[in-house]
Amino acid sequence: MGKRGIDVSKWQGTIDWKKVKDNGVEFAIIREGYGKKSPTQIDKQFKTNYEGAKAAGIPVGVYHYSYADSVEDARLEAEFCLENIRGMQLEYPVCFDIEDKEQLKLNNRQRTDIVKAFCEEIEKAGYYAMFYCNLSWLNNYLLKTELLSKYDLWLAQWNVPSPAINCGIWQNRETGLVIGISGNTDINVSYKDYPAIMKSMGLNGFKSDGFSASQSPAPPAATATEYTTYTVVKGDSLWSIAGKQMGNGTLWERIKNINALTSTVIYPGQVLKIPK
Repeated sequence: MGKRGIDVSKWQGTIDWKKVKDNGVEFAIIREGYGKKSPTQIDKQFKTNYEGAKAAGIPVGVYHYSYADSVEDARLEAEFCLENIRGMQLEYPVCFDIEDKEQLKLNNRQRTDIVKAFCEEIEKAGYYAMFYCNLSWLNNYLLKTELLSKYDLWLAQWNVPSPAINCGIWQNRETGLVIGISGNTDINVSYKDYPAIMKSMGLNGFKSDGFSASQSPAPPAATATEYTTYTVVKGDSLWSIAGKQMGNGTLWERIKNINALTSTVIYPGQVLKIPK
């Protein structure tokens, strides 16, 4: 089914977050800012929206609108975003919004590298990265297979009964009416339990709720018949590997235990045992 959410920015004005919560909204993706570092390019309602949503008990993620036309610019945008969210706890991803018409002057390789550069910086800082675009951009202006193998997609596809491609979050309408917000707002559906991912993996300002090596007994030695192996690639997490290899991301701790990992940090090229 999925959870019902919204995304907002200064254009929604002052929001009554208690009324929004009472209207059944289960999460909010809030615009943090846009472009490279500048005091004028932090969304004017960002901190107010963040504090209001959190006070109302609504889980929060953020998005950054991009003007980047190079990998270097994308990294600078990521640094700006990270500076603005420092000290916050985010239950939903840090999303890179690529849709600006000026970026259409670039080629697919350049645009894809821009998305990857931003997301890489976000992940290196301990946050869960995601990218946002509409279906036309995904199909025509990005190397979608390359991106979808690494990052979750927040897909904008309006007024259809279901998204055309698997995605973590689906923005299905831009003209939603929500009590507590004046005028229209975007409506979204989340298909993943992002709050559980952030808290269990210790991302987005949360500490991992997994057991440390000192809290749990050492796992018994496993024989080769009890496991297969998997080589970590860039963008992997224990959660995503468990989802791909075991069919259920919540089984990530079994991988952690069988490999005697003392944290959730893994590295490209690392070979992991995967329980059968």
